[in-house]
Amino acid sequence: MQVLRQPLLFQEHGSRRGLIRLLPLALLLVGEMAVSFIGGLIVRNPWLPNYLVDQVSGRSKKEVATETVKLSATPATAAEYLSLMNYDEKALPPKERAVATILNDAVAHLDLRRPPFKIFSEQILPKIDTVQPGDDITTIRTAVQQCQEIATAAADYYQGISAQLTTKLTTAGVPARTAHEVADTFARWAQDVGNLPWPGQVSKACASLTRLLDVLSENASQWKRQSDGRLLFASQALLDQYNAATADLNAAIKTMNGG
Repeated sequence: MQVLRQPLLFQEHGSRRGLIRLLPLALLLVGEMAVSFIGGLIVRNPWLPNYLVDQVSGRSKKEVATETVKLSATPATAAEYLSLMNYDEKALPPKERAVATILNDAVAHLDLRRPPFKIFSEQILPKIDTVQPGDDITTIRTAVQQCQEIATAAADYYQGISAQLTTKLTTAGVPARTAHEVADTFARWAQDVGNLPWPGQVSKACASLTRLLDVLSENASQWKRQSDGRLLFASQALLDQYNAATADLNAAIKTMNGG
């Protein structure tokens, strides 16, 4: 008896391909512009410390920058301690002056970490768009790992700001619990100013990329790329895995792009 072989029915995957290409380009442009703008902001604008107070109180930058604030009582809350950056340090009592100096110094030395958007747009996504079954994807995995390391280092950096400020503020006489709240608020602001929290989204994107690469590399005989670039899979299960990883990747990229 002759057994007839059932031809493989490939499932088409193409609808997300354009989205993967377009989002990183927009992400790169927006990210680069944001970092450049903020970097220049720190150098050129002496009222930048007041921006932190703006974030805490909800007032506009212009109002905070030009407002003359009168110190009516000894600060007790995180917002009140942060508002000390609105004052001329020399006009403050010794204890408050020490706190203002610590916070202003932290702003002056704030290191805005550059997100690895360029690596995504130049070294990862274009190569995934052209990878063929059996290709060596070591360089793509290396780039993904590099992005993850940048995200981890940035997260550690901003966490370090909080810990360092807590120690300094406590030494300056701020109650331990309040010092921690002040430092935590400052660290969150630092991330917002730097177009963050991108470290968490980069980590999510890297995890999705790793899953996507695993699907392609571990099932090289179960998919192919058509001449128009679309991927065809031999099973619905593989298609679903690839689509899930792609959807998670696009969601992370969209969040990084402010969407």
